[in-house]
Amino acid sequence: MTLASTGALLFSAQPALASGTIPESSPSTPANSLAETYSNTYIQAPTYQASAEEIKKWPWLDSSLTPEARAELLVNAMNEDQLIHMLHGYSSLTGIRLKPGGPPSIGYIRPIPELRVPALVMSDGPSGLRNGEPATALPAPITQAASFNRELAQEYGKTIAQDSADRGQDLIFGPGFNLARNPQAGRTFEYFGEDPFLSGTIAAHNVRGLQSAGIMATLKHYVANNQETNRTQNNSQMDQRTLHEIYEMPFRYAIRESQPAAVMCAYNKINGDTACGSKKTLVDDLRGLHKFGGFVVTDYPAAWSPLDIKNGLNVELPGGFWTSKAKITRAVAKGQMTWDEIRGRVRETLTQMFRFGLFDHPWDEKLNDRQRDIKPVDAERGNQVAQRAVEEGAVLLKNDGILPLGKTFEGKPVKRVLVVGSGAKKPMSGGGSSNVTSPVSSDSAIDALAKRLGKDVQIDYKSQWDPVGIKKAAAKADYVLVFATQISTELIDRPNLDFLPHMNNAVKAAAAGNPNTVVVVQAGGPVLMPWLNDVRGVLDVFYPGQAAGEATVRLLTGEVNPSGRLPQTFPATNSQFPANTRAQFPGAKLGFEARYTEGIMMGYRWYTTMGQKPAFPFGYGLSYTTFEVSEPTLAASSGQADQPVTVSVQVKNTGERAGAVAPQVYVKKPSVRGIQTPVRELVAFDKVTLQPGESKTLTMKVDPMQLSVWNDSTKQYQVTPGKYRFVSGLNVEEVKGNATYTVR
Repeated sequence: MTLASTGALLFSAQPALASGTIPESSPSTPANSLAETYSNTYIQAPTYQASAEEIKKWPWLDSSLTPEARAELLVNAMNEDQLIHMLHGYSSLTGIRLKPGGPPSIGYIRPIPELRVPALVMSDGPSGLRNGEPATALPAPITQAASFNRELAQEYGKTIAQDSADRGQDLIFGPGFNLARNPQAGRTFEYFGEDPFLSGTIAAHNVRGLQSAGIMATLKHYVANNQETNRTQNNSQMDQRTLHEIYEMPFRYAIRESQPAAVMCAYNKINGDTACGSKKTLVDDLRGLHKFGGFVVTDYPAAWSPLDIKNGLNVELPGGFWTSKAKITRAVAKGQMTWDEIRGRVRETLTQMFRFGLFDHPWDEKLNDRQRDIKPVDAERGNQVAQRAVEEGAVLLKNDGILPLGKTFEGKPVKRVLVVGSGAKKPMSGGGSSNVTSPVSSDSAIDALAKRLGKDVQIDYKSQWDPVGIKKAAAKADYVLVFATQISTELIDRPNLDFLPHMNNAVKAAAAGNPNTVVVVQAGGPVLMPWLNDVRGVLDVFYPGQAAGEATVRLLTGEVNPSGRLPQTFPATNSQFPANTRAQFPGAKLGFEARYTEGIMMGYRWYTTMGQKPAFPFGYGLSYTTFEVSEPTLAASSGQADQPVTVSVQVKNTGERAGAVAPQVYVKKPSVRGIQTPVRELVAFDKVTLQPGESKTLTMKVDPMQLSVWNDSTKQYQVTPGKYRFVSGLNVEEVKGNATYTVR
């Protein structure tokens, strides 16, 4: 590879790469075999060794063996009933303790005491451990993506894992990271935005955090589960390029970068095949193409046939309807499935149980399960991360100079402040499996503000339902803070992107009474702001969790400089986004057939390619300081086409405050042979804190996978020959540069 004077990088042609195919030895693929990769990736060294007598009776208890070897010994010792036992779990959607003194759970595979197989205890966990008992209520998962900070995502996952370990858990159903195809989707708050690379990267680091504390992570929901409307019956119809290049790609990134223990398959169909029963989806793509080595559990319930086991499913939840003894033995008797295929599925589950040390604990004869040290969660430990996640993930959308706030305003002492909206007292949260019961009372923004302003400042409060009172009180205040809330929840997609009328009326009344109005948005995703030109500041904190008040006020007062960036485009209208026809979303045939006819032009790819100007673009976010990002420069140390491209940008704090910035690098792939490519695709990002006047050069690597397109003829990802153009900036619209390289 050589660097020409024009900045072009020339990939030297090699016989093995003549077609441009991404080789299996690429950096995104483990160098060793899949079995070696998983067996050598221990989360924690065993702290307990079974006795020689126990190992003689149950040889799979020998922790000196690899997880694969132990699983092979155990599965070969299982009879048919015991094999079927491992094919399903039991559960309560709200949390249950199946035994007094045992762990709470949402899902539970009972132990097999005669084989010393411990229970597999599972709970919800995208935004905190959820099983009906107190745990850290972290801010909405979307804040991880909005932070553009890998390390924060890892700490977020680790916090959930630490709580889970305290409560005797083994596996968490999370992270969830289906792409935000349509901004009306009900679970937007629970996921990581609209970009496959950002989403997969954040998910990978969340998994690393979870599994670093010994808790199995579950990537969900595989795949193309992008709406709540008719989610159990919907058929996601799309071409193979869209499926592999957009919707499977985040899972590919996360699998290869974090080796998760489990994947949860989705309710929906993909091109007519059920996600939990499709060999193409679960065997050919998930295990074959993407190299997943763990086990697959269903959503609740998403199995369709006992043959789902043959086709790649491992565990049916929430019960054993399709995997009952009668249905499994009947399928075997009819020659539809073999016991060897069943053993293979059980082996995959047991391998992960061994990998995570579930067998390496003393046995509790009273509970007939492994010993579990169950104790209350450490509330303060989780609260620190909850607060940090809000502070790093909140996005400053507008500021005409009113922020940050303080004890003085426009040169005069602050005497009176009006706070509007119940979100200032009790923060809004998303509904469904991410609704966590906190061990501490969520702090109030009003209380946090009062603590900072002091007793000499009067803080008035008005309900969002009282526009007349709001306008009158606003006129008497130095400034007004309106907490604008909007609910999003699992099971229901939003009918539009509007706040409810009373909420918009509250903001309009405040602004009419006092132009010095700041709006704090508590919402799960994109919202329309018809009053945007009437207010002086807007801070989006999403759903801020148990540390909402303290974190929000620290951001408003400048104790923390906002640094979040939008992981999802905010449209300007209720129809300005891809997938905006009824046939696309929620779907044709009464909403049962979602047609992905927008193809790969999803999210910002559509806006930039179609020349659409949204309200706020992907990657957007303001700060109390200013930054400059240089044009990208390219460098390479090898002529190998399967090596990453090195991209560097210089970023400088040109303002008067310290602050964090997240520069982004986008690429335009060549459009050849009738293959349309978006104007920009994110391929690199980083985050750095800079002091006033300080500058740093950030060097990022772009894997060949990020430059590839799906070739349906070869069934492979390929780097297309031609010219690649790189740009850099602080959001997808405001970019500079034209660094290019050519693949020959």
